[in-house]
Amino acid sequence: MEAFDEVAVLVEVVARVWPQLAEPDESFERSVLLQLRLIEAARAAGSTGDTEATALLNAFQTRPAAADRLIRELDVTITRGPLPPDIPGAVKHDRYLDIPILYATDRAPTHHRADPFTGSRGTPTYGVARVSVPDDHRMGALEKSTLWKLQFRANPAKHVQLLDIDQLTRDTFTQRASDAITTSATPEALLFIHGYNVTFTDAARRTAQIAYDLQFTGLPMLYSWPSEGTTLRYPTDADNTLWTRPHFADFLRLALSQLGARRLHLLAHSMGNRVVTQGLADLTPTESTSLGQVIFAAPDIDAAVFTQLAAQFPHHADRYTLYASSNDLALKASQKLARYPRAGQSGPAIIVIDGIDTIDASQLDTGLMSHSYYGDRTSILADLFSLIRNNLEPSKRFGLTATENGYWTFLPIAH
Repeated sequence: MEAFDEVAVLVEVVARVWPQLAEPDESFERSVLLQLRLIEAARAAGSTGDTEATALLNAFQTRPAAADRLIRELDVTITRGPLPPDIPGAVKHDRYLDIPILYATDRAPTHHRADPFTGSRGTPTYGVARVSVPDDHRMGALEKSTLWKLQFRANPAKHVQLLDIDQLTRDTFTQRASDAITTSATPEALLFIHGYNVTFTDAARRTAQIAYDLQFTGLPMLYSWPSEGTTLRYPTDADNTLWTRPHFADFLRLALSQLGARRLHLLAHSMGNRVVTQGLADLTPTESTSLGQVIFAAPDIDAAVFTQLAAQFPHHADRYTLYASSNDLALKASQKLARYPRAGQSGPAIIVIDGIDTIDASQLDTGLMSHSYYGDRTSILADLFSLIRNNLEPSKRFGLTATENGYWTFLPIAH
């Protein structure tokens, strides 16, 4: 039997309980935030995070009402064991959850089960990808086999792994998605649009990981455009974001009008924002009434172009959110190629637009390249949880503070 990861459960429960607490004072919020980040750093370095978790519990003890709420929720969770999200169609196996990801793609197909699509252009096709998430999955991790651990073959009980795909006709896809949404605990859908240098397999894995970590109980979906999946093909990927736009626009309209979702949430990363922003700008008011949260994560798109397109975004979305960072090395490289700032960069040129909540994530430890922080940093995942699950505005979300320049930032740690 796998060891019960009490530290991971504690972090998950804090994220779940925090929005339910009475307005916390800033000193308490900073103290909790400090310990959460220290846990994140310790676990990233290979430690268990036990010492930091104890400090987190001690921080809660200074607020008896909050501590009581946390302990009660921890007792329930530990007694029953961690429950996987109730994703429609997911199948529980011994030591892993098999998650169906409904997808649309215009990549050319292969005959290889491990990576069923290439980075070349094809025709729009539809289907369902099945992805495993192990029971001992760590929030934010995309567990995979590694040679240095002598893991030569992927194992669904240990790795987030693409298990198989089934291709569907457009009509069958629409019916299956509609049935899943109708029977789900939350009649909503979350559509992920990946960025540059991403294979279909990795896009499907990331979609499942995000749905799992956000405890999303609606239908997870993926739109996969033909990224070459290699760092040397940046210009080709950029051209393919232009080529795929009419296909994405068609799929977006299908998802909004024919699946029966109460809300369709969009999460676009990096160069995928070039696809999504144009698709949003082309929607009519009547086509966009079921738009939920629209999230632009580290968008690799010209900042001025983004601003122009944002003026045409539909007003029906629940909320538009942009995550930016001044530490994003991938976007710095993109700016050097293009000469102009990217929408996902913060600093003096950070985008501030009425109707869009801009979040500066520079205060966080966002990893080596600091570009995929939306999916592999618990602070961002916790913020996405509050956003998608509860539609909370930034002032009511944990760890955010307003700046005098009209955007939001994660609270700095006071040492």
